[in-house]
Amino acid sequence: RQSMSPAKHVVYGGAAAAVIYPFAGMYSLIFWAASFLIDLDHYLDYVYHNGFTDLSFKKMFDYNNALDRFWFNPAFLNLEIFHTVEFILPLYLLTVWTGSALLLALFFGFVFHIALDMVYLHGNGIFFMRAYSVAEYFIRRRALKKKGYSPDEIFDAALLIINGPDKKA
Repeated sequence: RQSMSPAKHVVYGGAAAAVIYPFAGMYSLIFWAASFLIDLDHYLDYVYHNGFTDLSFKKMFDYNNALDRFWFNPAFLNLEIFHTVEFILPLYLLTVWTGSALLLALFFGFVFHIALDMVYLHGNGIFFMRAYSVAEYFIRRRALKKKGYSPDEIFDAALLIINGPDKKA
């Protein structure tokens, strides 16, 4: 199995944007863009884990596909920063505070994407491989380490898969 592809997010987001277009008008385009651009945090995750030595988008996709091999490893714990309550809640509060229709479309595009991810992860039996909060991530990471697991080794292994044994990143 592979992660939900960016193409699927583009298509599902586009279908949802088409449905809301009569009510949201051009803001449906913001919703649509947000429904897949939220995944830029996967790129940030890749760049962080390779020590900021490789900025390649192609390698980022290879890396994320390599991570899929570890879904059922008990040490697997992933954090995608734009998919967390610490990111979404302030965006929501800013949206309410400003009353901005643009931010509202952005917020709902992000929420739509996260909901799709949650359904997909649940359907694959891996709902809890992702932390939905930064605080949750650090609590669960500490618990994994106490059990003798090393969550970072999975990310290093994914880098080895895409780069070979001669270099980590």
